[in-house]
Amino acid sequence: MTHSTGPDATIHDIPNFEALLDPYPGYSALAATGPVLLLRSHRGVEYYGIFDAKLAREALRDQRFSKSSAAMKRALDRQGLDGASAGFPISSMKGGNLLNTDPPDHTRLRKLVNMTFSPRRIELLRQQVETLVVGLIDAMRQKSELDLVADYTYPIALTMICDILGVPRQDRDQFRHLATQAMTPGAPDQAECRTQLIAYLTALVAAKREASDPAVAPDDQPDVLSALCAARIASDALTEDELISMSFLMLVAGHETTVGLIGNALILLDRYPDQRRLLIEDESLLRQAIEEVLRFDGPVHQTTMRATLESVEIGGVTIPEGYFVRVFLAHCNRDPGIYEDPDRFDITRKPVPNLAFGHGPHLCLGSHLARLEAQVAIKRFLEAFPTYTLTGGAEAIKWAGTVIRAAAVIPADAGAA
Repeated sequence: MTHSTGPDATIHDIPNFEALLDPYPGYSALAATGPVLLLRSHRGVEYYGIFDAKLAREALRDQRFSKSSAAMKRALDRQGLDGASAGFPISSMKGGNLLNTDPPDHTRLRKLVNMTFSPRRIELLRQQVETLVVGLIDAMRQKSELDLVADYTYPIALTMICDILGVPRQDRDQFRHLATQAMTPGAPDQAECRTQLIAYLTALVAAKREASDPAVAPDDQPDVLSALCAARIASDALTEDELISMSFLMLVAGHETTVGLIGNALILLDRYPDQRRLLIEDESLLRQAIEEVLRFDGPVHQTTMRATLESVEIGGVTIPEGYFVRVFLAHCNRDPGIYEDPDRFDITRKPVPNLAFGHGPHLCLGSHLARLEAQVAIKRFLEAFPTYTLTGGAEAIKWAGTVIRAAAVIPADAGAA
């Protein structure tokens, strides 16, 4: 029976799931209440959460759930909130990007960068990733104690996205600090770091525009930001605000998810040594193992917010116009209606498509890059350190506290030589 869960409905207060050691029991407890629930986050934002995988796919394809800046602002205004205080540092940006636009603007912007992140183009980067990873492993061999984030996962992700987009190497330490703080809701300097990061990108884009050769087509430019500048100059394919906003999104979102994916994989392979042995003994399981990591504990546990453009009935619930909606991807990836024994980590599991990178028009642009980096990173790491252990247990892992499920510190011992 369809029913409305509008302003007078029961609101379930929920914790900051990204910061929890194990958020899955909390997801399951909420899902047991219903597939679509009215929730209130730890930051005071009210929204509808979707916990069913089938309904999630429907919602992520449904254009009545909007990501446009205008729709988001109306939903924020209804609650008396602003984007920054509500924890939406990217979606609330002034210019259009892939997170705060709907078709046709979203289609136009995505077309400008689709080619660079296509499976074929990303596969051409494999040797570059291999060289980077081997160098990091050689450096780790010289250390008695490791932090798998600082020594491995972060340098891989940050170096690759900065190379692809064209961030000068001498700026990367500064960029890392600004990007991390800008994406950490509640950080004391979040707003200031976000302002500084936008200022940095504005200057970087200006320098690339100045150096741009109008005779060189966008597809032939040396990096993505140069290509976007060329597209702006040649055909006015995007506005100046859109160019800066797209730069912000790709640089920030383009590395945090990969840090989470590789780090979570190393944590899980320590926690489940039988699965590690299987992977070491049978390298053909590698791609399947990465998909199981994505399903079991991927880096994106919840989608960014959408807002209803009209009343929408889904899962027996009528969501009124102007309300926030988000999908709990992590729980959907353990939906017992889709996955057998979903709380078991099993790299031999028969592959079933997961929602770790979303679904529909807003499917993560960098999913192919993240998978490639994870494949190379895990393979080479296990070859070099097959008996590695995490030191201090699960409690020693420090989670980043950003909107991405990623560890900030993973203490480790390389194991016997």
